[in-house]
Amino acid sequence: MQKAMMKISARERRYLIAGGLAVAAYLAAVYVIEPLISSQFRVREEIGKRAALLERHQLLASEKDRYRQRVEGLKAQLHQVEALYFNREKLPLVAAEIQGLLHKLGDEAGLTIIRENVPPPKKVEMLTQVTVELSVRGEMRAIRDFLYKVHTAPKLLTVPKLTIRGTTSRAQPALMADLQVAGYTTGEEEKGSAVRTAPGKK
Repeated sequence: MQKAMMKISARERRYLIAGGLAVAAYLAAVYVIEPLISSQFRVREEIGKRAALLERHQLLASEKDRYRQRVEGLKAQLHQVEALYFNREKLPLVAAEIQGLLHKLGDEAGLTIIRENVPPPKKVEMLTQVTVELSVRGEMRAIRDFLYKVHTAPKLLTVPKLTIRGTTSRAQPALMADLQVAGYTTGEEEKGSAVRTAPGKK
């Protein structure tokens, strides 16, 4: 009788096999497939975070490069502007340099400098203005060429005051011009630093 009970029909065997396969599939889904899918989701999420972080770093690097280029451009412009100023620690040396430059430009233009004077420097915003007062004699062409050379000099020079007049001497029909030529430096204004010179040689 026990042997009869242990006999399983073909249908029951198929049910048992199907049930075993279903249990195995369930266990595989629970212990193998589901953890694998969760791991893939975590990997994808981590990859997304890393990609966003990399994008932010790239954006910051791009901004940094743009700001660095802008800073370099501003530095270059600053150096160009600073090159226009007279770079001397002592203002009398600045005045002497301006006088030397004006004598050179006057010689090139064919002017005669008959008088020059250096009044005290004065502060103009963030710069110190050093002025040289000149009285020159020459033809109109020479005065014109001299003024052109002053305005195109390698250093920044301005002409705050200019007066041109004729002469009463028939022996010297040239014109006379009284003018102020100012140069600029970043040096500090010094009290009592006026420099007075003798009349020009030419």
